[in-house]
Amino acid sequence: MKKSSAIFLVGFMVLFTILAGCSPQVKETGSASTSDPVDSKGQDTFNIGLAISMSGGTALFGEGVKRGVDLAVKEFNDAGGFEGQQANLVLYDDEAKPEKSIEIVQKLINQDNIVALVGPANSGNAMAHIPFVQEAKIPEVVPVATGTKITQEYKDADKNYIFRVAPLDGVQVSAILKELIDKQGLTKLGVIHDTEGYGQGGREDILKQMKENYNMEPTVISAFDPKELNLEPSIREMNNAGVEAVVFYGLAPQSAKLLEARFNEGLDAPIYATWATGDPTVLNLVGDLVKDDLYFVQSYTIDQNEVAKKFHQKVVDTYGEDVFPIATAQGYDSAKLILDAIKKVGLDSEKIRDQIESFTDFEGVTAIKSTPFTKENHEAFGIDEVFIATYNDDLQIISAE
Repeated sequence: MKKSSAIFLVGFMVLFTILAGCSPQVKETGSASTSDPVDSKGQDTFNIGLAISMSGGTALFGEGVKRGVDLAVKEFNDAGGFEGQQANLVLYDDEAKPEKSIEIVQKLINQDNIVALVGPANSGNAMAHIPFVQEAKIPEVVPVATGTKITQEYKDADKNYIFRVAPLDGVQVSAILKELIDKQGLTKLGVIHDTEGYGQGGREDILKQMKENYNMEPTVISAFDPKELNLEPSIREMNNAGVEAVVFYGLAPQSAKLLEARFNEGLDAPIYATWATGDPTVLNLVGDLVKDDLYFVQSYTIDQNEVAKKFHQKVVDTYGEDVFPIATAQGYDSAKLILDAIKKVGLDSEKIRDQIESFTDFEGVTAIKSTPFTKENHEAFGIDEVFIATYNDDLQIISAE
C-alpha cells in the first residue's frame, strides 16, 4: 500500500504540474472593464454590472460566469439592443473578499449607474453587499453563491431585489437524500464535512432534513480542517462504520483530497456531494479518480438536451474551450433574465425587477423553468430543477439519471 501510495503521489504531482501550466488564464481586474467593449461613438449605451471573483479561490467560477454573461450581452447587442441602445458590461473583481465586494458594488451603483447586477461567486460577499443593492433598488441575479440566506434576507420586504440562478444549499441536500433514501433505500449514511462555514452549513442542512423528512440520523459524521486537508482519517471512520454511501460537503480542493484519500485507504461506498465537487479543479487535480463512484448535484450538463449541447458548442466556438460549463450556463441565464426583461419593460431598474419576477415565457440553457420566480420564491432551482450527475469514461460530466 505504501509503495502504491508513493507511486500515486508522484503521478499526482506530475499531473498537477502539467495541468497547472495548462489552466486557463484568469484576468485580474482591479478596475472597471468591459470584456467586449461596445463602440459607443455616436451610439447610446447603458450599463450592466458584473461583480465577481476574477482572482482568489473562486476565480474559475468568475471566469466561467463572465464568459456566459459576455455571450448573453453580445446576443442582445447583435439583435439591436433596446430601442437602439447597446448593453455595456462593467466588470469589477471582488477578489473573493467581502469588503472588496461592498466597495465595487457601491461603485457600480453610484459611479457607473448600472440598471442591474450579476454576481457574486461567494456567499459571504453576497451577504456583505446585498443591503446596498436592495436600498438602491437595483435587481441582482446571483449566478454561483449558494448560501440559503441570500434570497431570504429581504423576502418580507415590499419588493425583494435579489434573485438566484444557482442551486441553494438546502435544495442540493434534498436532491442527495432523495436519491440515497427515497430511490435507493439506503439507511447507513456517513457524512464528511469541513469545519468552516460551507461545511458546517451543509452539516446542519443534512441533519435537519434527515430528521424532519426521514426520522433518521447519519451513521457517522466526520469533520476535517480544510487548512490541513487530511481526509484519510475520515475515510477510515466511514469504513469502520460500514456506511452504504458518503455525503460530502466541501469545496473543490477538499473534494480532490477526499478522492485521493479514498484511493489510498480503499472505500467501496459511493460518494455524493454538492455541485462544488463538479468544479473542473477536482478533475485537474486527481484525473481518473473522479470516475469511481462519484456523484454530485448539477443544474446543467452538456448532454441534458439539444439547447444545452448547442450552448456548449457556442462557448467552445467562441473561447476555444468550456472551462466551467455549469458556471458559464448559469452566468448566461442570469444575464439573459435581465436583458430579456429590458426588452419587455425598458431601462427602469424597478420595472426590470418586476419583470424578472413575472416571467412566464423565459427560455434559458440550464434547467431553469419558463416561470422561474414568484413574489414568494426568488430561487430559479428547486428540487425538480437539479439532478445527480457523474463523470463518464471520457471525463465529461453527464446526468446519472
